[in-house]
Amino acid sequence: MQEAAQPEKVGLPKAHGACALVCFAGAIATCFDWPSPAPQHANVFVPAVLLWGVAALYQFLLAAGHLRTSVLDHQHLFGSGPYERKSDLGWMAANVVVLIVVAMFYARQSSSIPLLAGQSTTLVSLLVTSLISLAVWAVRWKAIPRGSQTSS
Repeated sequence: MQEAAQPEKVGLPKAHGACALVCFAGAIATCFDWPSPAPQHANVFVPAVLLWGVAALYQFLLAAGHLRTSVLDHQHLFGSGPYERKSDLGWMAANVVVLIVVAMFYARQSSSIPLLAGQSTTLVSLLVTSLISLAVWAVRWKAIPRGSQTSS
């Protein structure tokens, strides 16, 4: 009955749940993509391990964010429209930054640390999870009313 009283509340629990699974799978794939540079590129091992750790952590956090949003949306526990839209914008901005960084790594080709360390799976995983995540957050951002000030 509470759902009918608040029709302006919009959530995407199934989409966020599915995206959480994709991001978790991406994080696991990244964890198994240990840096293994060729002997002539041994100097990129430490930066590659750092990038590997940041990429895995980011994807686990992304999965957690989608899982949290899925659970809250499923239970119709929304913040105010402006709060939810700001939160979605923050997630979208993080995904855009990651996509730019991945594009820069691919653009540098022969001098790209992840490519020299054999971490193409990490880059593909980041690309896929960030694109899917960006799409889900953008749809949610678009669906949330702009001026809604109510909260549950």
